[in-house]
Amino acid sequence: MYFLYKEKYGVVRSATTALTQIINSGTLTADIVDAAYTPVASPSFAMSSKNFSFSCQSSTGTLGTASQQLYVQNPDAADSGWTLTIAATSGPTAYWDSTVDYDYNDATSSGCTDGADADSLAGQMTIDASSGTLAVGSCNSCTTNNITKGSSAAFAQTSVDSITLLNAAAGSDDIGDWKLTGVAITQTIPGEQPAASDYSINLTITVTAV
Repeated sequence: MYFLYKEKYGVVRSATTALTQIINSGTLTADIVDAAYTPVASPSFAMSSKNFSFSCQSSTGTLGTASQQLYVQNPDAADSGWTLTIAATSGPTAYWDSTVDYDYNDATSSGCTDGADADSLAGQMTIDASSGTLAVGSCNSCTTNNITKGSSAAFAQTSVDSITLLNAAAGSDDIGDWKLTGVAITQTIPGEQPAASDYSINLTITVTAV
């Protein structure tokens, strides 16, 4: 005995849908990040402590560590290059703030005495980006080609209000991220500066497309 099976197929209709996708260029940004590239909420670092002195002296520090890296992202936003600079957050009239203040940008060559700037404070800060270490961030295909570190420079009111940390030429990668650590800072402290544990000044890093 044979059994006859019949299958009945319905009518299948199909249509093609075209999907579109737009990926916009991101924003050129600078930040302070930890080793996982997470922004640090309140970045800070301490200069070397000094004892009271009747003579002018210098304190040193390092800007950019493994846990507080200077970080630049260029997600195809600055094809002609960019610069990373640092300046006092409050501008050229800022100073190391405590009960008795001292300056960060006195125009004299040494900073040990008050010069012809707008305040009556002595003191000068020098930043040497050339001593730092520049490396690629999380980008797997990026290089540091055509990105140069800034040279040693001292803040001087009206003439040097910001200092270049990095300069990316037009030939640098249009898409990439980079980190900078180990930037040397030297601060001249005028003689007879009173002892205090709360001297502070705020600095801001800024990245600008060329």
